[in-house]
Amino acid sequence: MAPWISTFLVVSSVLSCAGCAGADGRTEADTAPLDTTSAELARNALTPTQEQTALKLIDDICGDTWCEGDDDFRFDALSCCAASQSCTLSLELLPREGVSSPKRDYHRSCRTRHFTGFAALVDTAPNGYQSLNQDYYFALTDCISTLESELPR
Repeated sequence: MAPWISTFLVVSSVLSCAGCAGADGRTEADTAPLDTTSAELARNALTPTQEQTALKLIDDICGDTWCEGDDDFRFDALSCCAASQSCTLSLELLPREGVSSPKRDYHRSCRTRHFTGFAALVDTAPNGYQSLNQDYYFALTDCISTLESELPR
């Protein structure tokens, strides 16, 4: 991965929790409790290990769902903000060979609300087996479907 892409992903992950405007125009800082510090707003609620686990589970389920269509996907980063109860998945949509598209790839993100961290994204069974939480799966499905429908073809 090019160094500038890694920097972009880190910056966009931090910004996803530290003041990006939501659909209603308010920022995360506007909706956070009054005693929330800027450091708390900027902190990813996922550890690096949790982020990698969730990204792998998203990628694993992709082969049976979204990735069977006109586009392939690469899931680059995932950050969650407990203060705003939202998570942002940074991804790349890659039109498959033979699919009419003016670009070779599209960098996008899916912001899902009402998810606060790892336990909201991943279900862990008593035996340790982990799977993507069904509610999060449906939220991602809606977002990814919208992203694909908005791609120029």
